[in-house]
Amino acid sequence: MAKILVLTHAFDSYRDRSFLVQVLCEHWEAAGHEVVVHEGPVGAPRADLGILHVDATVVERAYVDAMSGCTVVVNGATLDIGKRTYSENLVTAFDPWAGPVIVKTNANAGGIPEWLHESVARDRGTPLPGPPRKRMVGRYPVFQRFADVPIELRLDPEIVVEKFLPELDPRGYASRHYLFLGDRERCTRMVGRHPVVKGGDAFERTHVEVPDEIRAWRRKLGFDYGKLDFVIHEGKPVLIDANRTPTFPRGEMAAAIRQGLEDLARGIESMLP
Repeated sequence: MAKILVLTHAFDSYRDRSFLVQVLCEHWEAAGHEVVVHEGPVGAPRADLGILHVDATVVERAYVDAMSGCTVVVNGATLDIGKRTYSENLVTAFDPWAGPVIVKTNANAGGIPEWLHESVARDRGTPLPGPPRKRMVGRYPVFQRFADVPIELRLDPEIVVEKFLPELDPRGYASRHYLFLGDRERCTRMVGRHPVVKGGDAFERTHVEVPDEIRAWRRKLGFDYGKLDFVIHEGKPVLIDANRTPTFPRGEMAAAIRQGLEDLARGIESMLP
């Protein structure tokens, strides 16, 4: 059996939040592995396998160095998941695109992880982990034209504007969510009525195949574990989000997502030394 280290950010409040890896840890422990969660880069123990589970858009070098005592590092090559690192649909003032656009934070998950880090740092009376960051709560807004985006958003370096390329469904809109760990994977298609589909208001979930183009994005971004969100727009897969620290929902959705997680957890075996 192996020793598995889950390294989190010092300000992640990991034990108070709901991450998918927490559910996977239950399966690993049931299989006989030792799981250790360590917060912050100082004093991280040695392990057979370490998971770099830092909930931030950009991982600080200190966390990478803290994994030096691990024989295998999961997501050690996935250090920047800002949308500017992978989006192929960015729109600027001089772009000829005349269709609808969607406004997002360059930071992952609306910039909320960084905002949470700032809140924890203030509560502890410690220096902020970086300059105060913009956050966007709720759904990213959609505009019919780039010119309709407020000027303060167009000029904000923390904001990105992308072509809005939805996956249309006769009942509304769809999005696809590709979860993976090592050699195990699962992909779900959700349908909802809002242009930006959220799990909480999706009225249909089905398992679907993963396009080769999306697996290629996983390799390109260096992901061993995480979630890629995408749509099929006019027959072409379009990556819309990349997340190395996916969360786990509470409530009614939890039961549906738990199905199949035991198989996903077995993906750790393909990476153990």
